[in-house]
Amino acid sequence: MSPAAETASDFSLASYKLAPDSYAEFRRELVIRLSVVVPLLLAGFLYLAWHFDKDRSIFRLVFIPILIGSIVYRQFKDERNKWESLAFEFRDGKLIRKMDRYPLQELVPNEVTAILESPRGITIKTNNRLKSLFLSTRLSDYDAFRNQLISWAPGIEVTVWHPSSWSYVRNFLEILACAWTFGGPLYLMYTSRYAAILPLGIVLSLSMLALILYVRKSPQIPIRAQKTVWILLLLPILTTLSRLLLNGR
Repeated sequence: MSPAAETASDFSLASYKLAPDSYAEFRRELVIRLSVVVPLLLAGFLYLAWHFDKDRSIFRLVFIPILIGSIVYRQFKDERNKWESLAFEFRDGKLIRKMDRYPLQELVPNEVTAILESPRGITIKTNNRLKSLFLSTRLSDYDAFRNQLISWAPGIEVTVWHPSSWSYVRNFLEILACAWTFGGPLYLMYTSRYAAILPLGIVLSLSMLALILYVRKSPQIPIRAQKTVWILLLLPILTTLSRLLLNGR
């Protein structure tokens, strides 16, 4: 094999990983985001609990903050593991993403619909939104990866990403969907409008089922979560049944 061929072969098998020395900056950004989100979640729960829970259960007021704290702690551990295990490879004509505890994700050039570059990195959009990839500028060999990506999908032009009004609207709608899907059962647990319990419970259950069917095979969902995600459907169902049984007494 000629030296040029050996170089091309080595380049095609290169593994691109996140730079270890960039994790501290990412962690600071994560702390800032969580410092905004977590107080809002706690405030929302405490308002519902204080406004609707006539018993004013100390257990609930204490348990939920502890639960949220444990979730936040777990989030930091998971993010560290993802940072260290995330890797991208070009192999057999495919762009492959590997990450511990997540499904192997493979893209071929004819799936790609757009390649958008921003100051934060590159977003590869595909004909399946759940298979889109984001590649941070914090990759150790970001420039080399960018060059390899251009040669891998020569039919797709790399364009500069510009935020549009629709992107803001879509992000807002996604936030509302999350608030509805997960905050709905919390409201259902405390509402005094007993006539609304059954219809609201049915709508929430159908919404949760639709969400599960949509994301359960997404490569962005951990393998274990894909197998247990159906448990989430019990959240609105059990909440509805418990409220109906308590109301019937």
